[in-house]
Amino acid sequence: MSNSDLKASSPSQQVGTRDGSDYHGYLGRLQAGFEEHVAHQQLFTTNAAGLWEAYLASFPEELRQQQNCNSCRQFIERFGHLVTLDETGHQGSPFWLEHLASEENLAAVQRLRGMVEKAHVNGVFLSSEPVWGNPETGVWKHLAVRVPQARVFKPGLLSASQKMAEHRENHRCLNVALDEFKAELLEQARVVLQAEALTRSEKFIGVVEWLIARQRERKTPQGRNLIWKAVASAPAGFCTPRSSMVGTLLEDLAAGLPFETVKKRFDDKMHPLQYQRPQAAPSAGNIQQAEEAIAKLGLAPALERRFATLADVPLTWKPRTDKPEKGGSVFGHLKSKEEARATDLKLPTKTLTWIKFRDTVLPTAEKMELLVPSSSSAFSALITAVHPDAPPLIQWDSPEQRNAVTWYFYQNPSTASSWGLTPGYVEVLGLTMKPNTWFGDRFPQQGQGVFFILKGSRDSRNSSLSLFPEHLRSDLHGIRATIEAFSRSRQLVVPEGEPLASGLMVIPSADSSWNVGLRVTSKGSVATYTLDRWD
Repeated sequence: MSNSDLKASSPSQQVGTRDGSDYHGYLGRLQAGFEEHVAHQQLFTTNAAGLWEAYLASFPEELRQQQNCNSCRQFIERFGHLVTLDETGHQGSPFWLEHLASEENLAAVQRLRGMVEKAHVNGVFLSSEPVWGNPETGVWKHLAVRVPQARVFKPGLLSASQKMAEHRENHRCLNVALDEFKAELLEQARVVLQAEALTRSEKFIGVVEWLIARQRERKTPQGRNLIWKAVASAPAGFCTPRSSMVGTLLEDLAAGLPFETVKKRFDDKMHPLQYQRPQAAPSAGNIQQAEEAIAKLGLAPALERRFATLADVPLTWKPRTDKPEKGGSVFGHLKSKEEARATDLKLPTKTLTWIKFRDTVLPTAEKMELLVPSSSSAFSALITAVHPDAPPLIQWDSPEQRNAVTWYFYQNPSTASSWGLTPGYVEVLGLTMKPNTWFGDRFPQQGQGVFFILKGSRDSRNSSLSLFPEHLRSDLHGIRATIEAFSRSRQLVVPEGEPLASGLMVIPSADSSWNVGLRVTSKGSVATYTLDRWD
């Protein structure tokens, strides 16, 4: 392993040994193999020890001194114990792969692979360094790899080492919870939540199902590794159910409390003005902590929010434009009696679920109108960042896939007039799904929903920025009191000249029927529908 620290007897012996080997070719294969191995896989630490000594001992005695390289030693001691975990939990080294080895170091690679893959996984590995090891010193090349961008940790409020410590604590908390909440209890909680008898129960079905899956994995031969794999990718809060609403539910069920008591305790804590919402003004210390956190993350521009416009949202459906008039035709804009007769065809009202409506009516709908009620709790508005290039503030926003859109509605019913609407049929400018689902179901705890954007809809109150703790990225949880106080002290910017993404949002709920009335023009006929539930 040629190196400025090499202790061979003479330069000519050093060069001759390396020129006669495949060492430089091995380094290239090591890089390519590492990139392929970790491109889409998380790395984990193990308790493998003595790797450097084993590495040296694998070479014939006459070659060991030439391999005694400080740079390579640092690489092996710092990174050589890392592994990836496949879907079954089996661990594999990203470095010590026999098919990449040279004839000279094959025995060393085999020995290290055996040691690393038999060791116990004991943590999630993260690093902000783009290069691991010291690739070269002068004319000498050493064990080192360039890290794929996806595997370079991007620090936020926590450094790589702090995030690794957080994963270790999450692993401990998860195992404590799994010891306490057995599979039978978790199954009971899932039945209760799926019955939708508890307020906003959809937020926690995914958590309980995730815990059930972990209980199953624990029973497999590689269960210990699978738990570590789950910890590495778990959504915020999933590993710590004992400190969440899920823990409250599980403890109440375990205590055998009557369902009425369980429901009341759960519903009281899940009230929209209670759940994750600070109940007192932020302390001076929290304000100072927030100042430092926002400055460190460069989030000040992201705190400026505005009403979203129709152009800001991906539409599931939008009205079809009228057919263009025939070129040169004087009377092309007039309807024939056949067309007029078809348009006048009125079909009886039909009650459908949203899913049935989506699959059978929406594909051919040309125009849609919604029957606006005189008052409703479903009136809502979408909001987004004033500065689209501001760092992500919202859970489902990321530098790779921008989506800063959130929503708000009022706890008590609002009047149609307060939203600029008049009761009766109002044109639907477009349909979009709940923003957290736009790029897949990565945030199931936020629930599903469909948003009807209504012509002329605009909230007249505009009383805050609507920055809610449950929408914010998880590392801002500690300063949520200050962020919410800031939110209440500001107003949303109102874009002019463009239709706002405002109207009515409906979500899966067992509390009551939706009773959403729609009038749809399709293929020359007009039909009315009542949407009564999600599915």
